[in-house]
Amino acid sequence: MKRRSICTLLALLISGACLLYSQAVNGSLVGTILDSSGASLPNATVTVTETNTGITRSTHTNESGNYSFPDLAPGKYTVAAEQAGFKRASRTDVDILVNSSPRVDLSLQPGDVSETINVTAEAPILQSERADTGRKIETKQLENLPVSAGRNFQSFIKLVPGATAPFRPHSEFFNPQNSLSTQVNGQSRLGNNLQFEGVDNNERTGLLQVLIPPLEAVQTVDVSTSNFEAELGRATGAVTNVILKSGTNQMHGQAYWYNRVSALSARSFYDSARGHFVYNYVGGNVGGPIIKNRTFFFGDYLRIMDRRYNPDRYTLPTAAERGGDLSASTSTIYDPNTGNPDGSGRQPFHGNQIPSSRISPAAQKIMSLVPLPNLAGLNQNYFTLIPFTRDTDQFDIKVDHNQSDQDRFSVRYSFSRPNTFDASAFGQAGGPHGGGFQGTGIQDTHNGAINYDHIFSPTLITEVRFGVSRYRNDAQQVDYGKNDSLVPGVNVDQFTSGQVGIDIPGFSSPFIGYSASLPWVRAESNVDFVNSWTKTKGNHTLKFGIDLRRIRDDLRQTQVFSPRGRYQYGTATTSIPGAATSFGNNFAAFLLDLPTSVGRDLLIATPTYRAWQFFSFVQDKWQVSPKLTLDYGVRWEFYPPGTAAFKGGFSNYDPTNNSLVIAGIGGNPANLGMKKHYKDFAPRIGTAYRWNEKTVLRAGFGVSYVPFPDNDYAYNFPIKQNNAFNGNCSFCPAVLPGGQIAKLEVGFPPPTTAVIPTNGIIPNADVNQDYLVVNKNFRESYVESWNFAIQRALPYNFSLDVAYVGNHGVDQAARYNLNASTTIGADTAGQPLFQAFKRKSNTTLLFTGYSSSYNSLQVKLDKRYSGGLAITTSYTYSKALGYQSEDGGLTFYINPRRNWQVLSFNRTHNFVQSYVYELPFGKSKKYLTSGAAGWLLGGWQLNGILSIASGTPLNFGGNSSGLKAPGNGNTLNRFGPIEIIKGNGRDKPWFDPTKCSATVTTSCFAQPGALQFGNLGLNPINGPGFWNLDASVFRNFRVGERFNVEVRGEAFSVVNTPSWNNPDTGFGNRTFGFITGAGGNRTIQLGTKVSF
Repeated sequence: MKRRSICTLLALLISGACLLYSQAVNGSLVGTILDSSGASLPNATVTVTETNTGITRSTHTNESGNYSFPDLAPGKYTVAAEQAGFKRASRTDVDILVNSSPRVDLSLQPGDVSETINVTAEAPILQSERADTGRKIETKQLENLPVSAGRNFQSFIKLVPGATAPFRPHSEFFNPQNSLSTQVNGQSRLGNNLQFEGVDNNERTGLLQVLIPPLEAVQTVDVSTSNFEAELGRATGAVTNVILKSGTNQMHGQAYWYNRVSALSARSFYDSARGHFVYNYVGGNVGGPIIKNRTFFFGDYLRIMDRRYNPDRYTLPTAAERGGDLSASTSTIYDPNTGNPDGSGRQPFHGNQIPSSRISPAAQKIMSLVPLPNLAGLNQNYFTLIPFTRDTDQFDIKVDHNQSDQDRFSVRYSFSRPNTFDASAFGQAGGPHGGGFQGTGIQDTHNGAINYDHIFSPTLITEVRFGVSRYRNDAQQVDYGKNDSLVPGVNVDQFTSGQVGIDIPGFSSPFIGYSASLPWVRAESNVDFVNSWTKTKGNHTLKFGIDLRRIRDDLRQTQVFSPRGRYQYGTATTSIPGAATSFGNNFAAFLLDLPTSVGRDLLIATPTYRAWQFFSFVQDKWQVSPKLTLDYGVRWEFYPPGTAAFKGGFSNYDPTNNSLVIAGIGGNPANLGMKKHYKDFAPRIGTAYRWNEKTVLRAGFGVSYVPFPDNDYAYNFPIKQNNAFNGNCSFCPAVLPGGQIAKLEVGFPPPTTAVIPTNGIIPNADVNQDYLVVNKNFRESYVESWNFAIQRALPYNFSLDVAYVGNHGVDQAARYNLNASTTIGADTAGQPLFQAFKRKSNTTLLFTGYSSSYNSLQVKLDKRYSGGLAITTSYTYSKALGYQSEDGGLTFYINPRRNWQVLSFNRTHNFVQSYVYELPFGKSKKYLTSGAAGWLLGGWQLNGILSIASGTPLNFGGNSSGLKAPGNGNTLNRFGPIEIIKGNGRDKPWFDPTKCSATVTTSCFAQPGALQFGNLGLNPINGPGFWNLDASVFRNFRVGERFNVEVRGEAFSVVNTPSWNNPDTGFGNRTFGFITGAGGNRTIQLGTKVSF
């Protein structure tokens, strides 16, 4: 009965309503109609006509002479006004962009209505009707600016003030669609909301865009940042909405081919040879009428063929080090067979030499799988080329239909399938390439939407949107299915097949093996239903609506030790309390086969997550006067607790009695008793004041919420299980249940799994397992945002926009270790749960209660395209502060205020400028309109993007074992100012660790003494900035009246300026203070596009 009622409600909403592309998909138009004396004209008829489709809409001015057209599809329009006794006036070439509200005022002259006066004023360049910040990335920029990174529209988000340069997160398999991420206005990438034509396009677990359409198929991209209207939400950073092109009354299309080859590219600064690659991006699109002025279609297809031999460098042990000669170590290597279990009293190996008789035979077998260095030196001393291939097929199909003047709908279906292979560094042994992500992967993505509008009257409109997005992603390591592990007891079944993992800090990781995340099967489905209504009454435009989303998330994956097991070799077993440590201590532990941590993951079930999200809003746009517009509204967001797809699919550790509560079993709630919160109200207010025809003042304030993608309860024990083996003290090696040291030659005992009692409660939980504690009172964090801006129209179609943008994060989430020691020197006895249950392992709670702060100056200097030239300029001067940068945990639990830091993605200065310039020669241009000179010089175009930014913060982690306060991190001691000499790593470091004062000339840094925190704070200095220029040259050839052939050459990093990685800040590492990697090598792309 309940299901039938819901279906009936949905049917009524759809049948009684229809789709009117909301502001989230479309734009709007406002204005005032005046007579020749400047008096308003009530009841004048205003008509808008979309130039390419012939679709028209009409309305009448109100008693103040104001008119409004909400929810206009993006496009180029003609606006006309008429009234008896006056000549008809019209304005052509009015651009309506998604989520924009341009103003077009018209003045009617006395005369016969049959006469028409065409107004040729410049298109409006001021944002005079709304208070949000951001940028519209228009077709001119999308089609002409140079773009690498798979020709992804997300690359252009760097043009938006307040946004960091987009970067590619995750592995080649997790993110085969090459989705990019960015941080906006001091908010982590968790705070962004991604939409595809107004419907949900968020990949929840990876914080990625599910489907990325070909760049040539995109009409516009809207990026809304601070203080967007109440209709938009589920974001504290940016709402990004990409809109596809549509069909028109005239057939149009493109065929294109872009090619990059290594022969035209420079090698990377640190690579001894240039990698080999061939990249082809081939596709086309076509659109046109099915029924003229009524039904239109648009479709596109893209094929990407990516072939590479990627250059890679690793740090591997030398022949001497493999033989036990660790004299190159900057720290002392201590013999674990001497002294006491707590590390005190140990004696050093003479000359840091480990006798060959002490080297483990199992370690020698492992080393036989790893090649010797092929480059001189101790760091980055091995170079290789790694094969990589990816083939992607994708397409979009879109149909727009105008049933009548009152009814319109649009249907779209999109599909993508990338197929990836990334080879391993050391054959079936795996190795450090790609962080261990080496193997094969395939992803199928489906994305579809239906939009339907109904216009009841010029003053009442409703819209319905329904969208579905789904993907399935499979990945397997290179040796999946092979019984090739050198460690006994590893390869139990197919899922556990493959090589064991070895981690030795100071050397490239994994030393052998693969990522702990492989293999996996990931799948997500998002269903989105939106219904909104727009009512115009007098000078008010009232809008309200709902947004209902259903989320399904499945992840068959282990992520801690890997199903093949993992051995980790720390410094503790070959050091003493308070002593400096380095890579030598780690490698000595490996040679002696004394791991500090050993474990393997067990596949028990596929973790699942199911949840609803519900949003509603109401907002009013009030034209208070011809000069003043006021936006105000409120948004309500509701995030009910999620549930699993099956009983027993969620779990919660109860730290009060050391038990595990299993959802849905024995009367335990399916959502583990998490509370629902009904008070996530987000008020918004903004104002725009037109000081005069050339100046606008804007200000806004608003509250925004964002959901935290928390799967902890689905990943918790016993849904995800592992057998973990640790030491009995901070300086002890890991031991097996019988007390035997967990050496490689011993291997793993048979897997042991937990049995779930019928009451759904596991008592006396294993104290050696890491557990997650569900915060039953968890409530979404929110951000209070504000801005004040002045915009001024300048000569030659320029506009200057200067804004102060700030925000304050409230109750920000952080992963909090409830079992972190709160007392220095107490060791495990200082851990709260050790005192109660002898528990030493991490016990993590998703805690809300921290804050963040962001303040910035944001400047835009833009030139609207005219005279063959378009320019965008953005500059941001900012500072972002908080307790953690993304969704990680804290460093300090003793005096948590020490965690307050400049966030790791902060760049104090960020400048980005783009230009599109058509040379003024040739047919239809200003000079040389005919003749041979016109032909030779005509059709040329120059484009580019210049990016300049300061560096991101550097953190100096210290040895935390000397604190004897498990769960706490540490920093280094510093004896004076850090001298930054900006070396590139070849001959001198970025910062000099030997110089900080006249009296300190050996090292500015030291590990803190026993039972001491370092005196450095978190993120104290910045790393290198970057300077990059991407540029392109086009030549257009007209073929007949309808065809244009465009030949283009694009160069990324034109002047081949290295983009330096941050230097190594690991004290004791061989490369401490040195930069060891860089990007920014010049790449040239050639392309041809045929348009008609």
